[in-house]
Formats: sequence, C-alpha cells, structure tokens
Amino acid sequence: MAVSGISPNYYSTNNNYSYNGYSSLNSTSWKDNAEAEADKLKETLGIDTDKKTDSTSSSDKTSSTSTSNKTATTASNASGFLRGYQTALESLESSSQKLQMTEKNNVFSKLDEVMNKAANGLATDEDVKKAQDEVVSAVQDFVKDYNYAVDYLKQNVEHGSGVSNQLEALQRGIPNEKTLAAVGMSVDKNGRLQVDEDKLREAMEKDPEEVKWLIGGQYGMADRVGNKATSSLDTSVDKILGSDAPEAEEIKKATSNSTTYGSAKKQSTMSDSFQQFASFAKSGAYNLSNYYAVSMLNILV
Repeated sequence: MAVSGISPNYYSTNNNYSYNGYSSLNSTSWKDNAEAEADKLKETLGIDTDKKTDSTSSSDKTSSTSTSNKTATTASNASGFLRGYQTALESLESSSQKLQMTEKNNVFSKLDEVMNKAANGLATDEDVKKAQDEVVSAVQDFVKDYNYAVDYLKQNVEHGSGVSNQLEALQRGIPNEKTLAAVGMSVDKNGRLQVDEDKLREAMEKDPEEVKWLIGGQYGMADRVGNKATSSLDTSVDKILGSDAPEAEEIKKATSNSTTYGSAKKQSTMSDSFQQFASFAKSGAYNLSNYYAVSMLNILV
C-alpha cells in the first residue's frame, strides 16, 4: 500500500528527521538508536521483530475461533482490534489481487498464456496442469483469507457498530449460491466460504472462461472483495469502529491533539499501543493503510 496523508509535521526542517530526540545528523550511533527504538515500538505494538506479518499480541487474545489455517482472536482493546483487522485486510487484498485479471501476473492470465502456447504446440499438458494448480491454490488462499476476516470481525463486534457494518459490507462481495456453485464453491451456515477442489477443477475444464470471469473478472468475486479490503484500509478508523465504540471519545481526543508523536501525552483510559496509534492519527494519516507505516517512517527514514 502506498503511504498517503503523511503530514509535514512528521518531519523537521532542513531534512532532519526526528523521533524522541534523535535526528538525522552525521552520528554513527543514530542508526543503532533508531533501530533500537523501532524494535521497542514493534514489541509494544505486539509485532514480532522477526515476523512482520504477526497479528495481535498475546495480551489482546481472550478467546478464539478456529479457521482452516489461522485463528481469529478477540482483541481486548481498540488498538488490538485495529492491528488485527489491518493484517486481515492486507492478506485478503493480496490474495484477491492474485486472482484479479486487472492485476499484473494474476493466475488467470498465466493460465491463458500457457493454454494458448499449448494450442500451438509450445507448451505441454503438464504445463497447463501446473497453471491450473496455481489457480486452485490462489482460490484456496483467497477463501482462507476471506474466512479469517469474517471470523475476526464476528469475534470483535463489541468494539462498535462499525465492525458489524464492515462485516456486512465484506459479505456483500460474495455472489449468490448459483454463481458460487458454478465455480465449485458455496457458503456454509456460518457465512464462511467453502471450495470443492474437484468441482473447481471440473469447472475449469468445462468452461475456463466462465470460471475466470466469475472469480477474477471485473465485478467478479475477487474484484469485489479485494476492492472492499482496499477501501477499508483507506477508511477512517472512527468510521470502522463506529460512533458508539467504547473508545470513541479517546479517539476524538487523540486526533485533536496537536503534539508530536514523541511528546504525545498518554491518557489513562487508553492502552500504550493504542496511544501510539492515536498520537500520529491527528495528522490525517488516520486509516489502517498508514496505521503502522507512518509511525515507522518517523523512526527509520
């Protein structure tokens, strides 16, 4: 995701970047100090310093629901929920893009290319099968990421009415039962996607164009869901949580604060990690796309 909405307030004049007293002077210790502060921030935010894709910290986990390969957690505070939701959306956005025909190197375009080569004797049946395997794998990844996002939102509806709205909007991206059946898919009683690999492969053999357009074409499943993930990442956090969110007042206070990241005052009703988020949200980088990226830029640029 591109980093947008970064306020000039994050940068000091004369190109001297600062964070808690560190500046981009010609000091041999500056980089080490900045990296140390970055690791401390990651630790506070519950992000494994060796695994950037780690989601909520153990302190945010109070219960869980099992999914295929992931576990949807219940966050103990708004900050934990937002971190987890950002991770879920970024994974869903990525897996959707692999299926979207408008995206470079999507699996359907690769399959088309191999099939055209095979028709002209330039590729083997084994090549075609490998390309089909990539489609199946991409669909399975998409289903896992979609189900995780749905489970995660269901687990965290207590964080505000906006969470339920996010869930409903995400589920609207899934087509009706008849359309799903045409590509070997269905939705169970819990609203989770299911994919029958044999039926998906059968559909690709029977009518690959239909499968391609229903899943990866414009307004296809991956297009609708992926666009929803992208738009949610660019949605203001107060809208994601809703005006009735338990920490709504703290969000408003934090975003009206005119202090800098390093000197923002902590409020007793807010967790450390949520304060770290809120203290830079005031600049306008007030969405999930920039939740982690902007704060890290302030340290590492």
